Amino acid sequence: MVQARRAKARPARVIIPLAVAAALLAGGSLAAWKFWPDETTAGPQAASSTTAAESQAPSIAESSPTPSATADPASAASEKALEACRAKVRAADEVLKKGETGVLHWIDHVQVQTDAFAGKLTDEERKTQFAKTRVKGPGDLKHYEDALEAYEDLEGSCDTVDGAESTVAAALKKCNERSEAQQPVLKATDAGMDDWKAHVRFMQYNKEHPDPDAAADRQSEWMKQYRGAPKNIKAFKKATEDFEAPKC
Repeated sequence: MVQARRAKARPARVIIPLAVAAALLAGGSLAAWKFWPDETTAGPQAASSTTAAESQAPSIAESSPTPSATADPASAASEKALEACRAKVRAADEVLKKGETGVLHWIDHVQVQTDAFAGKLTDEERKTQFAKTRVKGPGDLKHYEDALEAYEDLEGSCDTVDGAESTVAAALKKCNERSEAQQPVLKATDAGMDDWKAHVRFMQYNKEHPDPDAAADRQSEWMKQYRGAPKNIKAFKKATEDFEAPKC
C-alpha cells in the first residue's frame, strides 16, 4: 500500500514542473511577441525613414554646381570697356559742373565792372560786389582743378568694341555721343576758367603786395582782363546752351 501511494505521487511531481514550464514558455513567447519590432514600432520606421532620406538626398556630385563655361573674352572685354567709358563720362560731367560754377562767378565779377561803368553802382557798392565773388575764387579753382585732374587720370574711352553684345554696344554708343558732345563744352569751360584763374591770382597778389605807386599799372592790367573776358564768356554760354546729349 505504501508503494502504491508513492507510485501515484510521482506523476503529480512531474506534471507541476511541466505546467510551470509551459506557463513560462507561453509567457516568454507573449513577452517576446510584445517587444519584437514589427511595422508599427519605432524600429522599422526609423530604418525606413533613414532609407527614404538617403534615397531622396542628392549625392555630393548632384548637389555641387556644375562649373560654368569660361566667359566669352570679347564679351568680358566689352563690359570692362563700358565701365571705363562711363567712369570717364561721369568725370567729365563733374568737370563741367565745377567749371560752370567758377565761370559763372567770373561772369558776375565782370558784370560788376560793367554796371559800375554804366553808373548803376556807387564806388562802395562796386567794392562790395567785387568782394562777394573774389572770396569764392580760390575754392572755384581748387574744385575745378581737382575734378579736371581726376578726369585726365582716367584712361577709358567710349570707342566701339569688337564682339560686344548688342546691349553693351548700344550703351557704348550713347556714352560715346555724350562724350563727344562734352568736348566743346569742356574746351569753352577751360578757357573761361583760365580767365578766372588769372584774375583770382591777380587779386591775391594785389592783396598780399599792396603798393599805391603801382595802382595805375594794376588798374590797367585789370582793364586788359576785363576787355578780354567777353570772348571766352560768349563761347562758354554758347557751348553750354548748345550742349545736348543722351545720358550715359
